[in-house]
Amino acid sequence: MKKSLILILTVVLIVTLLAGCGKEAATPSSTATPTATPAPTESSTDAVTTASIVDNGAALINALSANGTWIAATLNDITLTEDLVVEGIFYNKEVVARKIGPYTQDADHNITASFTITAPKLIVRSENTKFQGGNFVGDIYVNANGFTLSKANITGNIYFETKAYMDSFVIDETSTVSGKKEVTAVDGVTTASIVDNAAALIKAVSKDGAWIACTVNDVTVLEDLIVDGEFISKEKIARKIGPYTQDADHNITASFTITYPKMIVRSENTKLQGGIFVGDIYVEANGFTLSKATVKGNIYYSKQEYKDSSVTDEVSVVTGVSEVK
Repeated sequence: MKKSLILILTVVLIVTLLAGCGKEAATPSSTATPTATPAPTESSTDAVTTASIVDNGAALINALSANGTWIAATLNDITLTEDLVVEGIFYNKEVVARKIGPYTQDADHNITASFTITAPKLIVRSENTKFQGGNFVGDIYVNANGFTLSKANITGNIYFETKAYMDSFVIDETSTVSGKKEVTAVDGVTTASIVDNAAALIKAVSKDGAWIACTVNDVTVLEDLIVDGEFISKEKIARKIGPYTQDADHNITASFTITYPKMIVRSENTKLQGGIFVGDIYVEANGFTLSKATVKGNIYYSKQEYKDSSVTDEVSVVTGVSEVK
């Protein structure tokens, strides 16, 4: 009897949470007591069938994955030791949308409790993602259009992969961001690879990568870093590695270090800009350029013509030799 009662109470609690996530709550009976519900949704139908009500890190990660749901509402503070990634295409009212709601509300949609999500990074890859009604502690990296803050507090920075993403950003007057809001690679436009680890950097500078690779932190590569393939920027052959962030006026705001055994440059017109490169560089193509860069190592050119076509600006530094070898 006792076990049956517990089971009945558990089922009732789950049904109450899901029903409460709708925009229009069911009319309560004269004896019912109003209760707080999870974060509001824009569609009562979608709320019941597609909302994820979560109370732990693993569930939140799953809810915001490509196999998750359009809205994820939390019932308490959640702290993650890994990056929180929002990805996939979801719909609400036939419009592409995604929502994170770390709060509860009453029947009139008034917020009754706000919660905090803490993570090293929040990486937003889903279009029209809204963070509403709660707090996020950590930096946010926006790689999609339509990112929105509503009644939210961000303790950290917001970095946009492109200027277009930043231009489509919406923040209401009740939201706050403690850090900066900036584009990580204005000149990258839509073809930049924003990377934060060795595997991603290796892929970004490969022949199957992008014309520009920008890092958002220090990266150590345990194998040779090979810059290969032919890429075009502004109708010219070009390749660029930029371990730095910048503001809207192209001023460098932070520089990072890339460390490797060797960097082998096989792409024509490769530029290393704005960061620190630790290791020897072997140049096997014309037009190698250093701009606002420091190389802690040697630069070896496989041909004299490659050395003759190279360019080093006045603020760049090479600690070792630069010679044909």
